Amino acid sequence: MSDQNNPFPETEAAPRPATDIPDSELAKEISKASDEDLHGDPDDPSPQPSPGEATSISAWRVAKSLLTLRSQVNSLAPSRLKKSDGTIGDPSHQSRASDHNPWVKDGTAGVVTAMDITHDPDHGCSAEAIANAITQARDSRVKYIIWNRKIASSSAVGGAPAWGWRNYSGRNGHTHHIHVSVKPEKATYDSETAWNLPPSLTA
Repeated sequence: MSDQNNPFPETEAAPRPATDIPDSELAKEISKASDEDLHGDPDDPSPQPSPGEATSISAWRVAKSLLTLRSQVNSLAPSRLKKSDGTIGDPSHQSRASDHNPWVKDGTAGVVTAMDITHDPDHGCSAEAIANAITQARDSRVKYIIWNRKIASSSAVGGAPAWGWRNYSGRNGHTHHIHVSVKPEKATYDSETAWNLPPSLTA
């Protein structure tokens, strides 16, 4: 059971019916049908999730690696605001390509492999600190991260080396949250190994 201070309990890894999308999990800044920026990597030539793949699922859940990350962030910054947090895209986005859609299949459930975490330095949660920690650790689970009009991928993309920052051309500048996408392999996205975060998430 969630509470007002922590609406993201560890048990959220259990699949939910496809029609059960709580507001606390909705990736809010992509919830408008007019916004085509689905937090993807515009420079990545590798195969992307096909539009429509997420519409056939009967249940969905969030990748365990991302739940682990969020749990750690919540522990390090228990008073942080979560107004820009989110995982799953709303139904209007499930016909388009996005890691915020549960396009990765695990049995009959779809897995969301992207998460947004609110930038709230006033309450101990700096997205800059999270971005620096992830890029410095070169965590093998990460596909890419987006923060403050920049994007870094774990492989060489768009002329930038692996983990090198480049300009992000999406309409959403990601100044209110950091976006983290993990790779679509189960051993990667469901790894619950602790993330290498600093003792404090202040910048």
